[in-house]
Amino acid sequence: MHAVAFSPDGRQLASAGFDGTVRLWDPATGQPAATLEGHDGIVRGVAFSPDGRLLASGGDDGTVRLWDPATGQPVGAPIPASAQTGGADMVTFSPDGTLASGGPDGIVRLWRVSPFTHAYAALCADAGPPTPQEWNHYASGEPQPKVCS
Repeated sequence: MHAVAFSPDGRQLASAGFDGTVRLWDPATGQPAATLEGHDGIVRGVAFSPDGRLLASGGDDGTVRLWDPATGQPVGAPIPASAQTGGADMVTFSPDGTLASGGPDGIVRLWRVSPFTHAYAALCADAGPPTPQEWNHYASGEPQPKVCS
């Protein structure tokens, strides 16, 4: 195990593995809850977002990956941190949700990942709330979330 992180509410514990996996644990029971697979190589760092909706992992494969800790599913595509020689050793979130990673090259990289958590809210912030006609045209059949109000 390379790193561990508690969720903000303390109900989950994430661990970074030498086998390329991230494991979620129930700290109350000590039992594993999920195994997240996707890194090719050692996972060096894990961090929960301030709201607990995202889990970030960084590894030797030169990627930072985002996960939904409630489902164990990946969120979006891997973030290429491959410019970091040796991969992404560390990941952390700022209080506003900005993701940072660091590696052996000594460079810290920052990503705004809030669009991954609230894609519709990010769209609303940039373009304003869609009209009912726009919503039906671009997201037909999808329930319109109340994140634009």
